[in-house]
Formats: sequence, C-alpha cells, structure tokens
Amino acid sequence: MKINLLLASIVFCYGMQSFAQQLPNTLKEKNSTSLGSSNKDLNETAKIRKNGLNLSFGTSGFGFGYARKLSQKFNAMIAYSSINIKDKEVDVSKFLDNDDVDFLGGASSTILDVGAEYVPFKNSSFKLAFGLGFLNNVQIDGLITYKEGIQYGDVIIAKQDVGKIIINSKWSGAAPFIGFGFGRAIPKNRFGFGIDIGTYFAKSPKVSLEADKLLAPTQDEQENLQAAFESLTFIPRIQFRVTYNF
Repeated sequence: MKINLLLASIVFCYGMQSFAQQLPNTLKEKNSTSLGSSNKDLNETAKIRKNGLNLSFGTSGFGFGYARKLSQKFNAMIAYSSINIKDKEVDVSKFLDNDDVDFLGGASSTILDVGAEYVPFKNSSFKLAFGLGFLNNVQIDGLITYKEGIQYGDVIIAKQDVGKIIINSKWSGAAPFIGFGFGRAIPKNRFGFGIDIGTYFAKSPKVSLEADKLLAPTQDEQENLQAAFESLTFIPRIQFRVTYNF
C-alpha cells in the first residue's frame, strides 16, 4: 500500500507539471543578432534545474522527499517521514500534586505527504505549503507506575503488586495540512536549507486505557479520557530540511 501511494504521488508530480507549463513559443529569426540572443536564452533555460531531493527532521521524525518544479511559483512535492520513540522518561511532577509515579512515554508515526508549495515573491524564499498527509500508526503511548509501594494502614503493598496504567492515543487516515516556511523545495543553488511550520487537520484520535491489579478500576475512566482527547485534531508539522537540486 505504501509503495503504491509513493508511485502514485510521483506520477501526480509529473502530471501536474504538464498542466502548469506550456511549450515555449516558436523562436522567430529576424537577424543574426536576434538569433544569437535567442540561442543564449535557450541555453540558459536548459540549465534550469527542476528536481530536488531532500532529507528532513522534525515533529514527524526523520524523512526524505522529492520535489518537481511546475512553474516559477509552484512546486509539487512528496515526502515520507517516520519516528519511533520508546520508554522516554517524562517528568510529570509539574502536572501532579506529587511525584509518586513514573511516566514512560512513547511516540511513533509513519506519514506520507503529497502536496505543493507556492512561492509568492521572486526574490524571497518565503512560501506557503499545502497538501494531504496519509497518517499511518501515528500514536502516543504512556505507561504509569508507582515509584514505590503504597501503604494502607499497617499494610505495605509492593509497587509490582499495585499495578500499572497504559494509555494509547492513535490517529489515522488522510489529513489535510497547511503551513508556511522559508527555503524552497527547489532551491536556486545546488544545495538549500529550509524550514516548514504548519499543522495537519486530523480526525480525533482513538484512545484506549488499560489498568490492572489495584489500579484496575481506573479503566472505568476510558470514556471520559476519550472525550478529553476529542479536541486533539491539530498535529504539528514542523520540519527542517536540506535539499539537493538537480
């Protein structure tokens, strides 16, 4: 499925170009001077590089992409990015009244972006970006455990007998994105740098909550947790990029 999407997107880039550009007008010969000037213009046009390969890093993880020049102001682009973070210790003391618990967080995602960028100013690298992202396994996990055992009256319960809470939130499907940035997908020089800042407009995530042992009753809060996550439909899209132009 991922390979089919990738191939279809590359075809999309070339297809857009055929509509965005027209064949140059036939050169007319007036005299030897004008002919020489026309040949010079043709040579300069032939040197224009219309393809770009890039490596990126950002909120979606590490990735790579391809861009195709459509016109002076439009570039088509396709990008793939992925991230996988496991068991990252998170300090939750700022959000809780005590620090009796440990929180291990994780994040993973696989995203395929298909879109375009619009460069409104000839002498500026400022741009607007828009398109569609295909979200696959975009999720955030959390594991909550007690640091030490807990005491009920004269009884001390070891932390391994207290139990754990596992929270998982997952986004999927197609999500439009929009943003702005600096640095063209097809830079004027052989190499270029850029940054994109924007957001995906995704559906609300699906949330699951699991708990065991003494913490098992916490599972009754899953419905409330799902409701609390309903508004999390904006996924940041921030990328730093280096591009090779050819």
